[in-house]
Amino acid sequence: MRRNRIIATVAAGLGVISLIPVATALGDDSSEPQGRSIEAVTALGSSFTYQGRLTDAGSPANGTYDLRFILYDADTAGASVGTTQTKDDVTVTNGLFGVELDFGAGAWNGDARWVEIAVRPGASAGTYTVLSPRQPISPTPYALFAKAAAGIAVPFAASGSLAGAPASTTGLFTVTQTGTGIAIAGNRTSTDVSEYPGVLGTNNGGGAGVQGESTAADGVGVRGYAIGAGGTGGYFYGETGLEIDGAIKVSGANPAAFVHIVDTAGPDRNTCPGDGGVHKANAATYLPVTDPTAIVLITPINVIEGVALTWYPAVAPAWCPGVTDRWVIFSTSGLEDSISAGAKFNVLVISK
Repeated sequence: MRRNRIIATVAAGLGVISLIPVATALGDDSSEPQGRSIEAVTALGSSFTYQGRLTDAGSPANGTYDLRFILYDADTAGASVGTTQTKDDVTVTNGLFGVELDFGAGAWNGDARWVEIAVRPGASAGTYTVLSPRQPISPTPYALFAKAAAGIAVPFAASGSLAGAPASTTGLFTVTQTGTGIAIAGNRTSTDVSEYPGVLGTNNGGGAGVQGESTAADGVGVRGYAIGAGGTGGYFYGETGLEIDGAIKVSGANPAAFVHIVDTAGPDRNTCPGDGGVHKANAATYLPVTDPTAIVLITPINVIEGVALTWYPAVAPAWCPGVTDRWVIFSTSGLEDSISAGAKFNVLVISK
């Protein structure tokens, strides 16, 4: 296997030194007889272990040597990152040595890093010889910053400022989901009764605490689900509890708004049978709404005669037996008039 080495001449009496990696993280392979090659890092807490093999004039070194490590943000020039690590009088036995390096947790932010290594004889106080080129840091030391791979350490707090238009899709914290899954999920698993939200948004300015937008033709900007019994999909509180700019559309198995169709015969009949005298059959049609405190609004669609709405209490009138505790639409032009089969009403129900 060929191993590329960094060749440098050091202080008199030291000869030519080469650092041969023991672990694998930095540098390339080579088979040249002289020079230095640095690699290997293993994450350990906020620091990492650097291990190598030092040769002096082609033979395994023995004795003490001073080593200096500087981290940079570029392979040449650039700026140093973190604190310079100087390891004096490192004992080398049969060419092998190990040192602990800690450039600081802030050194590992996900950007590329290179380490510059210099060496001199131990206790010499002489000039360091800088090895070239700098060695790229492979992923192992980034275990210091890899908490993001398995989840951000909590509690997590950050602050900053970013200018942009209100409709911008980029913020201080931006997550882009390119697949079919959920981009951001807030799951509160505690079953206590405290009304803490799964996701909270606050705003001291003129914007919204939470804003949802959808660019799809039939998309939904904000959606709320209440799966548990008695739950509420959406709750709004404030001096103005709810403001809507646009139409209201409802759907579902039990929608707040629906079309009521009059059926005067058969098992699905929803009109009053009358009392056979003054009150004519089908003079009223009853709704499935049984909440006496509800606000019920109706709009006739294809009804000619005048109609009105009332609540029937627990005791039903003789001309509409069996119809109790529900809202009823009735004819206002005299109970002699019936409401025709197929008559339709738009109904909106607002209840607590």
